[in-house]
Amino acid sequence: TMPVLSGAEALVRWIHPKLGMISPVDFIPLFESNGLIRRLDSYVWRTVAEQMRDWKDRLGFCVPVSVNVSRVDIFDYDLVDHMKRLVKEFDLSPDEFLLEITESAYTQDSEQIINTVKRLREAGFHIEIDDFGSGYSSLNMIATLPMDALKLDMEFMHNAFKERKNTKMLDAVIDIAYSLEVPTIAEGVETAEQMFALKAMGCDIVQGYYFSRPIPAAGFEKFLLERRGDRDGDDDQEKENR
Repeated sequence: TMPVLSGAEALVRWIHPKLGMISPVDFIPLFESNGLIRRLDSYVWRTVAEQMRDWKDRLGFCVPVSVNVSRVDIFDYDLVDHMKRLVKEFDLSPDEFLLEITESAYTQDSEQIINTVKRLREAGFHIEIDDFGSGYSSLNMIATLPMDALKLDMEFMHNAFKERKNTKMLDAVIDIAYSLEVPTIAEGVETAEQMFALKAMGCDIVQGYYFSRPIPAAGFEKFLLERRGDRDGDDDQEKENR
């Protein structure tokens, strides 16, 4: 079957009036160290909620969108109420607003993080563990993490598909996710070969340049309109790929 749009991820870019486009690789660590990351995250969450509401109102349709939640955000006791207020304000369902938390966040102060994540899930939000394969989680720890999806790290993916292809670890992680009954999402998919190989391994959702480079919201609308057409034609079609 052909890939079907099942979601999107909100990414942030800094367009500076003098310096031009600044990569998140450069400014996210700075914002994490100077405390601005929480303000940036709040801005992104609100912008995404506004955009989702706009699409629902104008197009009558929107796919779930993933947003990043920094480790710093999780230590804000008001986070759960803040998220609940945000989706209520824009009349969204919490399960449309997917929250990505990096694997490395779980490995530090894990008890408090796990408690907060449990409260978010109880409020109806879906949690995706991001950058899985970049941290140092033990298999025992993975089994105890509250989550709704496992998102494979881009470098982990690229290493698996290098010239001397070795996808055994990738296969193993997908099997682990399957045993935990959570879907896997592969980031950084660039070729049809990778997409079909991942599908054969049982990976549920893929995203990457094979489908599209990061684009502004206005450019993403064409994908939503195509998906809406598919949806109108076959409401029962299974969601497979991002």
